[in-house]
Amino acid sequence: MRDTLRVQYRALEGTNTKTRRLAYLTVIVSSLRRESLSLRQLLTVLGKWDKDHPNSLQHYYLQTGELTFTKQQSAISQYLDLAIKLGIATSLAGVYRNTRTGLVIGTLVEPYRDTSNPFFLTTVERLFYTYQILKSDADILLTIVDQINKRPDITLSELQDTFQNDFLNRLKLKVKLCRDELVRRQLLDRINQVNTEWKNPKKYAEHIVPPRLNWLLDLLLLDVEKFKKHQYSFSDGGQLLFSVLPTFDEFTDVVDDWIDNDFWKPAAKAFNKRKSWVDWQRISDLKRRDVLGGLLSDTFKAFRYTFVPKVSASQALLYLSIRLIIDHGILASPACLSSWLSSSQVMNGRVYALRYSARENESYLLATTV
Repeated sequence: MRDTLRVQYRALEGTNTKTRRLAYLTVIVSSLRRESLSLRQLLTVLGKWDKDHPNSLQHYYLQTGELTFTKQQSAISQYLDLAIKLGIATSLAGVYRNTRTGLVIGTLVEPYRDTSNPFFLTTVERLFYTYQILKSDADILLTIVDQINKRPDITLSELQDTFQNDFLNRLKLKVKLCRDELVRRQLLDRINQVNTEWKNPKKYAEHIVPPRLNWLLDLLLLDVEKFKKHQYSFSDGGQLLFSVLPTFDEFTDVVDDWIDNDFWKPAAKAFNKRKSWVDWQRISDLKRRDVLGGLLSDTFKAFRYTFVPKVSASQALLYLSIRLIIDHGILASPACLSSWLSSSQVMNGRVYALRYSARENESYLLATTV
């Protein structure tokens, strides 16, 4: 696939090698679900959570990335920083709160918890974090993924040794494809920074490669047994998902249409062993209204915070896509739900309709009584 018009730069810059367990991000957003918290309050909540889950990390595949409680609180600070960069939390004047996106996973995770050990992520978490990481970090993550695809059983030292060169090659190829001058300038600036500021590239890669390999492990997109031997190859789910990524001349990438539309089908199949799936496009409008009626009621209970009966469109559509996949085996992307709800739909005595804004985060889903 060649789509030179929509090349973008997606990267979580400045990550830290300590941030290896995605479960801690869930703890953060779950803690912030009902109220905003100062750093001190959040530390108290996280400390209590840690005491309530003794030895959980020791019974996980690996014990790295522990949320240690020291005077410096460096690990905690790094996880909070990652949550903010990933777009699931935000901070203002030392007070932390969830973003609308963070509220989605904060709302969904506990009802679907299927293990007593929180480090083994639920299907909901795996869907959510894979979507969010690809949307935010594709250029860094897929630099690593492409090398694993080319060289199954590649080692950590090999990935770190070549990361700078692999990353630069990727960005240079994207510059050639990019027709958006702002994105092109962004790519060129990043190339210049990597060339001039990475004085010790292998050391720098230690804060980039290991965290992402561990995220891929948490998502079960890498083979667990080989990971324990410090070799990296895709699991069946990883092979399924990464084989359908948009492909350019010499690399795979993420574009908006793919992540909003085509991501959901392979991701659902990669993370859920359900034998039968139904595509949204093959369902009648009567069946759609029957299934969505109850889910929309749940959506407004979870995310409506004003007197006006409306919720954020992006938040609602992400929540509904995940619920349809998990509860009903229905493959419905946020984009196809958006298209359907753009025409007013009547369900359970209410009229639901999307109201679009030039700014995506200002679009909303409105519910009015018939």
